[in-house]
Amino acid sequence: MLKKNIAVMIMTTIIFFPSFANAEFGYKQQCNSKYGCSNPYAKKMRYTNHYNGSYYPKKVSASYNGLPSKASGSNIIRVDLGKLTWSAYDSGGNLVKSGRASGGKSYCSDIRRGCRTVTGTYTIYSKRGAECKSSRFPVGKGGAKMPYCMFFHKGYALHGSNSVPGYNASHGCVRVVPADAQWLNQNFVQLGRTRISIKY
Repeated sequence: MLKKNIAVMIMTTIIFFPSFANAEFGYKQQCNSKYGCSNPYAKKMRYTNHYNGSYYPKKVSASYNGLPSKASGSNIIRVDLGKLTWSAYDSGGNLVKSGRASGGKSYCSDIRRGCRTVTGTYTIYSKRGAECKSSRFPVGKGGAKMPYCMFFHKGYALHGSNSVPGYNASHGCVRVVPADAQWLNQNFVQLGRTRISIKY
């Protein structure tokens, strides 16, 4: 009798809750043989990065859908500190990746002056890895972490930071999330060739 009841319970589960076999948190997964299973809300559409054969998102996050899909010029990073975004365009001028950014604020109390990021177009001339640190900040000490820094004008750099708030908050550098800085540094930026265009 017990075996019969267990069998009935199993059959009921299969009939009335078929999505248990392929569900996660109440919605069905969609599987793709090339990339494995992913939930339909993750938008894991990918294509090959022609710089090194790795993969990155084909579509930008919904938050940045207002960015133009094409840009004049090639191999350029466009930073809009009015919209707090960055976007990278490949050798064909196609948008390949974008994300959040935070630049220099209007006034920095520790140095008692304005500290907005320089605007205009520059060429990235130097880059370092995860160990990169500031020689100036905090004031008098230095040592602030700037992982995957990419210098484009004097002491101004594009770099990773755990603090990329919804406003401009830096001493002049362009902050992006660490994973984005690593991708730009290792997969996109070519020294002496990649340009960065900044505006507020």
